[in-house]
Amino acid sequence: MQYLASLTISGIDAAKFLQGYVTCDLDMIQPREGLPTALTEIKGRVIANGWCYGTPTEVSFVFHQSLVETVKNHLGRYIAFAKSEFSEETTELGLAVAASEGKVVLAPFGWGIVPATNADNQLTHLTVTNEFPIIQDNTSGLFLPQMLNLTQHGAVSFTKGCYLGQEIVARTEHLGQVKRQLFRTNRPTDPVSVGASIEVADRGKCMVVGVDNDQVLLVGRRSKST
Repeated sequence: MQYLASLTISGIDAAKFLQGYVTCDLDMIQPREGLPTALTEIKGRVIANGWCYGTPTEVSFVFHQSLVETVKNHLGRYIAFAKSEFSEETTELGLAVAASEGKVVLAPFGWGIVPATNADNQLTHLTVTNEFPIIQDNTSGLFLPQMLNLTQHGAVSFTKGCYLGQEIVARTEHLGQVKRQLFRTNRPTDPVSVGASIEVADRGKCMVVGVDNDQVLLVGRRSKST
């Protein structure tokens, strides 16, 4: 079963602190709108991705539950030097097609956050069919945002200030193409899980980054036709 988690950072410079590590522009943060984003390392690879929402003094980051300790360890190296702290952690969250009135709306899709046990939870279906992969522990640190289609969903700001990995992400965008890209295809008949490798004609060895009932998201070599 797939779950999301929410990690909240509080303090007088919470958004200012996180601005230096995520790809969205937290100068645009809103309490009820989740900005699509990614947390990247120094080489521009995505450690975790999802959404950020809140205020300048309290930011919640929603991402895959399997990465809670990874995210805390990564940011924990730097948060000690900021006037902020990890203040709240919520696990076993899911996604609904639409947010309930007054709740956080996740851009650009309009999705809402629900308990994973909620009958409306469609986490895997929504992320796979909309080609918005959620990085997990076994796919963390492997891909640039462009390889995951995150730039197409507005998860990367190219006008904000510097953040860890920004130079490589920006250079990749300037060059125009990456060697590997995200694509969606029918799910194989054999059992498959996120992190597995699949050989695909014209794409070579691909890695699974999302699995739904009848479809999968893969990252593989660019097709000769694209």
